[in-house]
This record gives sequence, C-alpha cells and structure tokens, in this order.
Amino acid sequence: MIWEDSSDEYESEIMRESSSDEDEIQLDELSECEEMMHPNKEEKIVFSKSLKRTEVKEKFKDAAGSLKPPKSKKNVKSSEADQISSLMSLQWEKTNETASEAREIAKAEKELIKALAIKDMKRKRKQQNLSDEDELSCFQTRKSLRLEKKDIDLSEAAIEAKAIAKSAKELIEVTAEEKLVKGLPPILSFEKAITGENTYDDFVHDFDDVDFKISEPFYDYVSHFKNMKIDETKIAKVVNNRITTMDIHPVKEKIIVCVGNNYGDVGIWDVNSNSFPYEFRPHLLGITNIKCNPDLPNVFYTSSNDGIVRCGDIENKNFTEIYNISAESCCTYFDFLSSTNLLVSQQDGHVCVVDNRSDCNTGEMRHKCHKYSVKSVSVHPVNKSYFVSAGMKGLITLWDLRKLQEKPVIAVRHHKKVVSSAFFSPVTGNTVLTTSSDDSISLFATSKLGDVMAHQRSLRHNNFTGQWLTPFKATWLPNSDDIFVIGSMLNPRRIEIFNNEMKNIFNFQDELLCSIVSVNAFHPSLPVLAGCNCSGKVHVFSE
Repeated sequence: MIWEDSSDEYESEIMRESSSDEDEIQLDELSECEEMMHPNKEEKIVFSKSLKRTEVKEKFKDAAGSLKPPKSKKNVKSSEADQISSLMSLQWEKTNETASEAREIAKAEKELIKALAIKDMKRKRKQQNLSDEDELSCFQTRKSLRLEKKDIDLSEAAIEAKAIAKSAKELIEVTAEEKLVKGLPPILSFEKAITGENTYDDFVHDFDDVDFKISEPFYDYVSHFKNMKIDETKIAKVVNNRITTMDIHPVKEKIIVCVGNNYGDVGIWDVNSNSFPYEFRPHLLGITNIKCNPDLPNVFYTSSNDGIVRCGDIENKNFTEIYNISAESCCTYFDFLSSTNLLVSQQDGHVCVVDNRSDCNTGEMRHKCHKYSVKSVSVHPVNKSYFVSAGMKGLITLWDLRKLQEKPVIAVRHHKKVVSSAFFSPVTGNTVLTTSSDDSISLFATSKLGDVMAHQRSLRHNNFTGQWLTPFKATWLPNSDDIFVIGSMLNPRRIEIFNNEMKNIFNFQDELLCSIVSVNAFHPSLPVLAGCNCSGKVHVFSE
C-alpha cells in the first residue's frame, strides 16, 4: 500500500467527514474529485474501522471516571456534599499523618548524625581537654537574633568589647603570619620548643641520666623475628598528625624513638618508661628526615620543608640551625658524609654539603643534580665521595663529589614514575635499593663504581599510598646488605621483610596492628622494630 497523503491533510479530512454521534469515518460518501485525492479508499476504510476509535474512547472515559471523583454541581444535595467533604478531610488527615511521620524520621536521622559527629569530635579532641559543652557548641546551628527574640546590644561597652575582640583576633593572625615569615630563632632551647603534655622539667628528669655512648652493632635480626612481639604498652601517640620520618636512637640503655610529622613537630619517646612522649616544635613546616648521628649519640638532625636543617642536642637541650635555604627552596632529605658533614637534597634539584661546625648556615658546596625535586640522597658507606640520588621522572643518578659536572657518572631511568627513595646497602654499598610510585621495588648492582649500574631484580609491590599516607620507602636493616623492610597495603595489616632475592621471608602482624604503617625502622643495636602510621602513633615490636 502507498500512503502519500500528509498526516495533516488526512486528519482534516477525517474530522470534516466525522459526525457527532459516531466517530467512524465515512469515506464512501465522496465526490469524484475527492475520490481522486483518496486512492485505495477501501483499504483506508478497513484500516479506519480496525482502529475502533469509538470503543477506545469509551474505555478511556470509563477509566478516567474511575480515577477522578465526580465534579460537584450546583444542584447537588447537601447529604452528598457532606459525604464528599468527609472523604476529602479523611484524605487530608492521611496526608498529614504521612508528612508527620516523614518529619519524625528526618528529625531522628538528624539527631543520630549529630550524636555520631559529637562522638567523633570527642575522640579527636580528647587531648585538648574540651568539655562536653565546648564540643556541643561546635555543632550549634546559627539562628538570627529575631528568631531567638533577642535584642542587639548597642551600648558603648558592648561595641568597645566587640572591637577589642576583633582587634585581638587580627593581632593573633598577624603574629602567626610574622612568625612564619621571620621563622624561629637559630638556637631554640628545648624549654621553648616543647609543646606536648609533659613539661621541660619532666624531660630533664627522664633524659639527664642517659649514658650516651656508642653501642656495638647488632647483626642477627632474622633469628629474633619470631620472638619480637607487641603489646599495649608498646603503642603510643608520639605526635599529632601524620608521621613522615623516624629513627631509633642507637643507645642500648633505653629504646628511644625519634619521629617527625608533617607540621614540623619532633616527638621523642622512651618506650620502656611510664612517661608520655615528649613533643617539640623546632620547625614551621613538615619534617622530611630525622636521623641520629652514629658517631655522636647525643645528637640528632632534622630537615624540613621550611628549608632549614637543625641539630638537636639532647645533652645541651637545644635545636641549633646549621643550614637555611628557606628563601629559595625546601630541604627534602639528607645523609651523613661524616660525623660533622651532611649531604642535603633540595626541592629545586640541588644538593649541598653542610658542615655543622661552620658559622655560615648557607652550605659549602652546592650542585644541580636534577631538573626537579630530589627525593632522597644516599652516601656510599665505604667510598664517601660517591652518592646516589632519586628523582621525579623515574631517574636514579650516581655522582662523584670530587668532580661534580653537569652530567652524573651514571644515570638510570628504569622506573616509569617517581622514585621515592634510593639507598646504598649499609655495609658494602654493592647494591642500591629503590622504591617507586610505579608499584615496584628494585635492586641495582653498584659493586663497580663508575661502571654500569645494572638492574638485578624487581618486585611488584603496591606502593599507592595516596595523599593521606606517607609514601613507602624500602630501607635496609642496619648492618645488613641482604634484608630490607617496607610497609604494606595488604589486609591484615603488616610490616613486610624481604631478602635480596625479593622473597618475603617474614611479616610482622598482630591484632593491635590495625593500621597501615608507612614508616618503619630497626634499632641498630637491639632486635627492635618500630612502625609509624598517619595518626601519629608508633607501634614497637621487641623481645
């Protein structure tokens, strides 16, 4: 069949021929001219009748009548009107009941959310000694004075008090800004730097009797792994916020853990004592590295994003500034060249040699090693002239301090993403251990310095810690060239131990270890392992 008529013409023709009593189209009563305009008349008639328009229309009217209540008319009797009114009022009451139930449910949900928020705030502010009223006030919703039916106090005393409070707030903000711009004094005493719950006198009492002497190194860690346990007395919140770096003091008399966080705080914890950890603020920005001097046990060093390196002296009770590049860049890492010299890496791609005996805090020798930030530096344990640096674009470079040039001695681009760390093995320096954001850990041969840095092995390892966790850095065990430790993203939570064949030889696990510990370190003189998480807690495994 051919349908060439437009839909509009066909519809108008149907409407013209339809009668008021029936809806069927009478196509048989057409003139000759109209018949010429309507070919296939019989087929159209059959099609039109097959639509059954009248039946459909009647069904639609019946359905609409069943859904809609009959419209009220003027001649409706009073009894019928009352009946309709009662039905409508009943429906309105049901609607109000439903709305009331919905409001009660919403109110209950709001109260539950508020209770959970207060509980969470109590947990977070427990150390600040806030009362229940103070915590509840944090969640009070703002209401206008008109709704609270209060008048504005426009007296001179009230206006003056408001102006004083505003000025005091602005003064505090300006003071904090000036403090950040001016920085801390070059020599900062422990007494002025202490910020935790304990007092300076408590620190003096706990640490004045420590005999800081060089201890003999410990070697046989593996045989002690199974005997190293953790309990509630070996877990403590050493600092607030995320721990970024840690070291364990080499003295045998006490297990002293030193940590730094992302706000510039240093925490010192005597694990076996009953005292709370001590917290200091020697920096204004996050601490990137903390290390105890192996030759001077009473001294430890810290580097920070504020561009300053400080020497913390536990005996003299002060933090001394030995390097300051705050006007130009940030300090990202450091390593020891000797007991008095440090090699410091910077965010602008430079490395600098710093002598802590010098009165000048600008460094002695500086060299551009990377185009972007230097993530870590590691000095060769035997030949101190060589050091390896880790860069942003998956680059590992070997340098010779005696002849620093534009290009390194060796450059290896094995990793596809940022290299978080690259460390020489601590005894011979024959191997470099790297950790990368491409989810891999690798070993490179450096037995022949100046020769090719050959890739030995790689291990697939989940290093995606995200922005809220400190990046993983695989680190060698002290006095060992074949075992290293690293954090883990796996459940149940653990600290993983691998050998130089990339085999997982042991995992430190416990019910008390219920968080990801990104930063880990072994005691250099005892079978002790410490792991830190993003909330400032330290977990210690020991015999």
